[in-house]
Amino acid sequence: MPYGDADPTDPHMLIGVGLPAEAGTMTEMAWVFAEEFARMGFDTRRIMSLFRSPFYAGAHRAFRALGEAEVAAIALECVRVWGSHQPEEA
Repeated sequence: MPYGDADPTDPHMLIGVGLPAEAGTMTEMAWVFAEEFARMGFDTRRIMSLFRSPFYAGAHRAFRALGEAEVAAIALECVRVWGSHQPEEA
């Protein structure tokens, strides 16, 4: 097999699969991302910059699906709830 070609017999080959999802999936995904970053101490501005960045594919996909206003409201609420939480130092 030539170098770089996919080998169907390789058990370590990464394979992506698309799964059907309900309409509210993007909203739930946005909540999870925003909560995770708020728990890490990010403020609303930093969370929104992550959602706007195509580098963070999952968060950006939710941002494109839901729009700026809805994602900003989610981020703000997560920061209100979790913003005072500071991660413990190891």
